[in-house]
Amino acid sequence: QGKKLSHALRISAYVFSAGLLMFTALVNSVSWFMQNITLGNFWQTKWLEFYDHMEGDEWTIFLIGAALVPALAFWGFNGILLVADITGKPTFITRYRIQLGKNDPVDTKKLWKAIYTVLVNQLFISFPMLVPMFYIMKWWDSTFSKELPTFQWFLVELSIFTVVEEILFYYSHRLVHHPVLYKHIHKKHHEWTAPIGVVSIYAHPIEHIVS
Repeated sequence: QGKKLSHALRISAYVFSAGLLMFTALVNSVSWFMQNITLGNFWQTKWLEFYDHMEGDEWTIFLIGAALVPALAFWGFNGILLVADITGKPTFITRYRIQLGKNDPVDTKKLWKAIYTVLVNQLFISFPMLVPMFYIMKWWDSTFSKELPTFQWFLVELSIFTVVEEILFYYSHRLVHHPVLYKHIHKKHHEWTAPIGVVSIYAHPIEHIVS
């Protein structure tokens, strides 16, 4: 077990180091291009137009960015996949199923149950969690400035939070695989042994919050 852990840590260190080197090599040229050619000015201008249109209403801006945009992205992508799951078409998508022949087509009764659970998780768990998050951000002085961060800083934040999210999800997911928690909480998620896109957040409310 110790050897496996050591091997996993060495691989993780290698991947992280390689990613860091690539990031360092690209960040200066990419950030300079994004910030100083056209795109940086383009997004700054659009942001100011949006900010003025919202009359600087920070709660509305936060709600759009933290609730509406992720929801549209989730249902936009998964809506396309749902068409493929229900109809079995287009074949240029369905042929790439990992588990061919399963959920093909998907059981609509089971699917509606999953969609109901997903909507409950989004509307009655995710959304209420955003309310205290807004005030935490205000307290942290993470305000909605009229000036966008530099593209370089955006890449730094994206890199940090990607690593943090991966680590927290990995260990919280291992936690809910503990026999006690699995039986009462995580088993719900594994009702779909051949999962489809929309069931990525088909889970017990406690798991949705924690993991």
